[in-house]
Amino acid sequence: MRHKSGWTAGHYAPTMSQSAKSIRWYGPLAFCVGALTALQSRANGRLAIHLNNGVLAGLVSNVTGWVFLFAIVLCSPKDRASFRRILRASRHREIKVWEVLGGFGGAFFLAVQSSSVPVIGIALFTIGLVAGQTTSSLLVDKLGISPSGKKPITIMRVTTALLTVTGVSIAVLPKLSQGTFDVLYIFLAFVIGIIVSFQQAINGRLNVIAGRPLVTAWFNFAAGTVLLLVFLAINLVMGGKVGTLPLNPLLYAGGIIGLIFIAISAYTIKELGVLNFIMFSVAGQVVTALVVDAIAPAEKAHLSAWVIIGTLITFISVSIPKIHELVTKKRA
Repeated sequence: MRHKSGWTAGHYAPTMSQSAKSIRWYGPLAFCVGALTALQSRANGRLAIHLNNGVLAGLVSNVTGWVFLFAIVLCSPKDRASFRRILRASRHREIKVWEVLGGFGGAFFLAVQSSSVPVIGIALFTIGLVAGQTTSSLLVDKLGISPSGKKPITIMRVTTALLTVTGVSIAVLPKLSQGTFDVLYIFLAFVIGIIVSFQQAINGRLNVIAGRPLVTAWFNFAAGTVLLLVFLAINLVMGGKVGTLPLNPLLYAGGIIGLIFIAISAYTIKELGVLNFIMFSVAGQVVTALVVDAIAPAEKAHLSAWVIIGTLITFISVSIPKIHELVTKKRA
């Protein structure tokens, strides 16, 4: 299938020099996505405490971001044109229905996070999530699902993925005692990590057609909002409680942060591929979490040697492709 942009699914094959250039320019953007994810987690976590309902907090965050996107798309002629282009492509079957439903992944993430973290704790959830993301990103790249095309599973890529999981595991080690080792919830965290990596690949495909990252984000928020409404209805039927809306405007920043990192990820993933994107974003998430805990620690949170060592290992793991490139150049 060839889109008007000239991209053919599964046949984009960047050269080594193109790949190195992509990492140099787009790696920092992916790192920023991870940093924004950590900040959003803190904002949405505080909102969930006030609302006494994690699913509702996710829905409020999603709707907030969606409202801002509505205003931006309506006021931008280029975004409106991109929006119409997506609708035409969908109507003429130039894109498949599942390519505009990437937001379902975000909805599943919020639902699983809100139910898993209270049981197994943030540490075990993070390990399961990152393990799922890094493992599936190898498969996503191998199958060529993202617009970056097919990428082989090499020893260096596997090593990078394993080192990232190791670094995250060490960083969250001090928090393991805060949760319960429940195999079912850890497995759900692993599965949601797989779903998130596929979501990011789908967003990249959609953005090739849209050409406007904020329009890609709009469809993400639309799909996510619909699914979160279903999850909330189920939650309330099963006895879920709802608290009062807080007055602090900073607690509603999660939606705005979300639309920024969805737009950036859709823009960068074509150049990096899913695995490289995951590596840089996980590093950004861990490093930012470290800084936030140092400046404004959450309740019972404290820095330790484990956290610092794990963060350094995670950061080093994303440097492996660049180190490999430099070594290869010297040998050439």
